[in-house]
Amino acid sequence: MEWEIVNVLYREMTYKRLKANPQLSTDWNKFIKAFKRSGSLKKALLSQSILFGIFGLMLFPGVYYVKDPSGSAVIYASYCLLPLIMALYGTAVTAQYAVSLGLFEPLLSLPVRVGGKYLSVMLLITQLPSVLFLLPPAVALSLKLGPVAGVLGFAWALMGAMLGHTLGLLIYDRFGKASGGKFSGLKTAFKAFGILLVMSLFYGLNYLQRYVASHYEALKGVFERYSVAYPFSVSTVEKPLLSLGLLAVYGLVIGAVYVSTVRRLWRRVSEGTATERRGGKARLSLHSPALALALKDFKIATRNTSLLTGLLMPVVVIIPSLAGALKSGSENAVLGFVLAIGWTSAIAIDAVLKIDGRAFEVLHSLPLSLRTFLRGKLVTMTTVPVTAGLLAVLGLSLRNPGSLKVLPLALLLPVATAGTTLTVFYWGIREVALPQTTWKKMLLALLANGLIIGATAGLWYVEWFLSLPFVLLVDALLLWHLSR
Repeated sequence: MEWEIVNVLYREMTYKRLKANPQLSTDWNKFIKAFKRSGSLKKALLSQSILFGIFGLMLFPGVYYVKDPSGSAVIYASYCLLPLIMALYGTAVTAQYAVSLGLFEPLLSLPVRVGGKYLSVMLLITQLPSVLFLLPPAVALSLKLGPVAGVLGFAWALMGAMLGHTLGLLIYDRFGKASGGKFSGLKTAFKAFGILLVMSLFYGLNYLQRYVASHYEALKGVFERYSVAYPFSVSTVEKPLLSLGLLAVYGLVIGAVYVSTVRRLWRRVSEGTATERRGGKARLSLHSPALALALKDFKIATRNTSLLTGLLMPVVVIIPSLAGALKSGSENAVLGFVLAIGWTSAIAIDAVLKIDGRAFEVLHSLPLSLRTFLRGKLVTMTTVPVTAGLLAVLGLSLRNPGSLKVLPLALLLPVATAGTTLTVFYWGIREVALPQTTWKKMLLALLANGLIIGATAGLWYVEWFLSLPFVLLVDALLLWHLSR
């Protein structure tokens, strides 16, 4: 019965998303075909599982071709950050979007005490395929340390996904909406930065883990001391009894937090589906339509910390590149940081497309052209990475003034990659719509952005100034295309 409810909720979310696409909603045959293709939860899970399993093959050599078996366990432990971050991001962003669509309104009239579990299960199931990203390296771990270590390693990957999912639910439960008041948006921004700061601590643990792995013999005692903290705990697969004990402790703690969060979540779901009434005076906007749309997006995000976290996620992903640039200080290291910013700018597409929720129907009633809508979304996607990139490069230039040569790329490259992502997702669409966020489109966008990043880097190493006209040309073509 519960699986049927979750399946219905997933189909309803898919239905509402497809209905927001005028090209599908006005053509019944296309709509039915698209709904059959993407409305099946089982098919979606199967295709995603295959995709993540194939991508996981890239991680196999990193674990298998390590001389020291203990080193392979440490490397695998660092990979276990991936399902945690992906589950946290997916849960925090999609929870707000699913509730904003009114999926749970029919359940409000039913005698359901723990209705939040349906939201949780739907989100968790859709995030579980990402764990298969670690299945090939877990196989490599079993070949190096034995089958028991491989099974325990994969169990830790599942635990990491559950930890990320629980943290995502906590973000939505605690900060799903900002508190009222004049400074509510500012409060939400500080909360989001606090969440991202906590997430960035995992990178600190990862760096410490790598350092300890390279000085394993000298710092064995320190390594054992930190084995309680995730993802350090994953490396205990060499000691099955200790690893099982830690898994049990993590399971109990996470389980207790999860259960208490799900029990409170139904109140948040009820609030999220209620109509919010706000006072205040209407103001006449003097901004351009595209900028006004972007400002609208950020106003919505500042009232929903989970969505704001999604917009700020590129900042978290580039932390390792920034650390490398700070350590080296060379122009090439700063370039690598800017290239990472450009690459991760596409990540915000998921949050950007989910900001409007049911308000998408309101956009259809406005005299809003697709080109204006896309320019507004481009501003929303690029504001955070461009601002972070410019500030970081300016700060790094204090150490090495030559780094200022990279400054134009920090401005232009995120526009190129974000514009490419929007072009891929809205290819063939002629009206304001919410496109299908299929893995094929995301893969195509990543490949196209990879070509742009690769060409930019290649031209930089030939002659640094050659990369600027190339990125300018890409930006000009994309802006022309998005303005047609």
